[in-house]
Amino acid sequence: MKRFRFRLQRLLEIRQQETKVALNHFAQARQATRAAQQRLEIAAARRAASAEELLARRQRRMTVQEWRWAAEMHESLVAAEWLAAERLAAAQQEEERRRRELTEAERREKVLERLRERRFAEFQQMMAAAEQAAIDEMAQTMYREGGGRR
Repeated sequence: MKRFRFRLQRLLEIRQQETKVALNHFAQARQATRAAQQRLEIAAARRAASAEELLARRQRRMTVQEWRWAAEMHESLVAAEWLAAERLAAAQQEEERRRRELTEAERREKVLERLRERRFAEFQQMMAAAEQAAIDEMAQTMYREGGGRR
């Protein structure tokens, strides 16, 4: 009996490897997004704490130098939060791009898998038809030789 051989098996294996690579890239992008989200949360918390401290310092007497230092510190924290938000947006865009790449790689792999399944079903039908033809041929031969009558 003949064995089933899918002629595009090597291409299917390449597509499966591409899907694994795309999945790995997507996981890395998702991890980068989570890290960027955490950095943004930390920056926002620092900025909020700085704003509260600045408000508390307004209630006390401060020198101009102390006020300037506190204001500059707060502005640098605002800038850091803004930068963290920009980096988060970039990480989210990269994650979305990697998600689309993964979806496309999975689609290409599934197309070949469906083709392989169809070819295998055709092969099974062909083998069943060949087996039935062989059985019919044996039955006809036996009948012609008189083995079918009693």
